[in-house]
Amino acid sequence: MNKDTSDISTLRISVVMATYNGARYLAEQLDTILHQTYPVFEIIVQDDGSTDKTMEILKDYARRYPIIKVYTNEGQHGINGNFFSAMRRATADYIAISDQDDLWELNKLELQANAIRQVMMCTGFSIPFSSEGFPVQADTRRPNLHLIRNTYLSQIPGHTMLFRRELLQYLPEGEKLRFYYDWQLACVATAMESVVFVDRKLVNFRRHQDANTAMMPTGHQLLSGGAGKYVWLSIRHHCALQRAVRQRFTDVLPFLEGLPFNTRSLSEAIKMGRLQVKRGPLAFMGRIWFFLRHQHHIFHTEEHRPLVRWVRAAFFVFSCGYYYRNQIK
Repeated sequence: MNKDTSDISTLRISVVMATYNGARYLAEQLDTILHQTYPVFEIIVQDDGSTDKTMEILKDYARRYPIIKVYTNEGQHGINGNFFSAMRRATADYIAISDQDDLWELNKLELQANAIRQVMMCTGFSIPFSSEGFPVQADTRRPNLHLIRNTYLSQIPGHTMLFRRELLQYLPEGEKLRFYYDWQLACVATAMESVVFVDRKLVNFRRHQDANTAMMPTGHQLLSGGAGKYVWLSIRHHCALQRAVRQRFTDVLPFLEGLPFNTRSLSEAIKMGRLQVKRGPLAFMGRIWFFLRHQHHIFHTEEHRPLVRWVRAAFFVFSCGYYYRNQIK
C-alpha cells in the first residue's frame, strides 16, 4: 500500500445492501465486495421479503463469511424503508452503499478510503453495462456536486457513496420525505459542502429490465428526443411543469430549512426553493436572475462556452421542470 492508504488503514467501513428478489446477480456482487483491496469491517444485508432464492444465497454466504450479517423485514418496507433501516444497523464509522446487482471495482473502497479524509461523503464514476441487451449509455463527464443542482435531480448515486455514519442523524425519521434515500444523503452532504469526487470508475452499474430504475432517464437520455423537442415541450407545457416544480419544492423546502448548517450552498438553495414555490411575474423574473447568478451550479456538468451557458441559464426557468414531465396530467 502507498503512504496515503496506510494513513487511513484503520478506517472501518460497513457495507450496507438492501435486497429483494436479487438471486440472479447477488453472488457476483457479494464476491466483488468480499474481494476488495481494502478490508471490509462488516456487510449488512437486509432482505425485504424475497420470494426467489435470495435468502438461500445470503445464508450460504453468511455461513462462509462471518462478516456478513443478514436481516429480514417483517412485511415489505420498500426501497427507502429497507435502506434506511439497514443503514442504521451499521456499526462502523463509515458506510458504503451497495445495490444487489452491480459489480464493484475491486479497489473501490481503497480509492474512497484514501480520498475521504475529513470529508463527509465520497463518490465517483458509475459506468452502466448490460449483459442482456438493455440499452445503456455511459456519461463520463465529471458531475456537478453543488446542492442547488442536487435539489432538482440527484447527482450522486447511492451505490457510489461512502459516507460518515453521522450523516444519518440529519435524515427525517421514517419516510417523511418521498424522495429516495440517496437523494436525501446527497443533499445533506452537499449542504455541508463536504463531498469529494474520485475521478475513477468505482461501480459497474448493471442495467436490466427488472431494475428499480430501469425506466428512469439517465445521462444523455434526458435529451433523447432532441434539443428541439426539449425546448418545445419546456415552453409549451411551462405552466404544468411549473406546477410539478412547485410541488417538488413544497416538499423539499422544509427539509432544507431544517438542516442546521451555516453554509452558502444551503442558504442559496433555500433562497431558490422559496422562489420556486412563489407565483407571479416578480417571482418568475427573480428565478431568471437567480439562475443567471448561479449558472455554474444548475447544470449536470460545467458548461464551458460562456454565451451558451448564459442562454441555458436564462432558459432554465422553463427547462427545470422538464425533469418532472412525467407528472404532466
